[in-house]
Amino acid sequence: MNNELISDVIQWDISNWSKALPFWNEYLNKSKTKTAAAFGEREGGLSLWLAKKGFSVECSDFREIKNAKKIHEKHCVTDEINYSKQDITNIKFTDNSFDIVIFKSVIGALGSIDSQKIAINELYRVLKPGGYLLFAENLKGSILHHLLRKKFNKWSSNWSYPKLNDFNDLLKKFSHTDLETYGVISLFGRSENQRNNLALIDSIITKLTPKKWRYILFAACKK
Repeated sequence: MNNELISDVIQWDISNWSKALPFWNEYLNKSKTKTAAAFGEREGGLSLWLAKKGFSVECSDFREIKNAKKIHEKHCVTDEINYSKQDITNIKFTDNSFDIVIFKSVIGALGSIDSQKIAINELYRVLKPGGYLLFAENLKGSILHHLLRKKFNKWSSNWSYPKLNDFNDLLKKFSHTDLETYGVISLFGRSENQRNNLALIDSIITKLTPKKWRYILFAACKK
């Protein structure tokens, strides 16, 4: 993938969050019929990635989709994508519909652990048996993450950042889960250039720090 495509897929804190893509690739290769659904797709990045991988994609968001269509047109993948408005806690698709279900930075916005459980159960429901839920999500991280989010991100007070241990319960229905944490300081950058520079440090210190200090979770969960 070229840098422009990766940027359009990930869009924010690109160096660190793009680590999800090679992590997920292994599981895409296990898909049989190449059907996928992407949720929380206001900007359409993950739908773009899946379409480029040869998937037929249902691209959805809580609100009317506009920006995503522009990015998909830019990369000439609109023929592979269908658009819909979906509430992730009450998905309109039927049971066992997709080989792959995917999202990035969504369930924290639901605001409570109960809503997060409902969303994960809905994503499980629409997956085909043997299919995979792939996601990247913000973790609570350290006390420093909490303090700086509170200071710089006014909307963060409405988020419920899950801890890594919370996913033991959230994902218990799945037959197999592969979880990986990443990133310590990159999100402290106030511009993408700053975050990119801090990501170079993260590439060194991530493995030297406790998992509870990291702020991104990459996951692949088999139904």
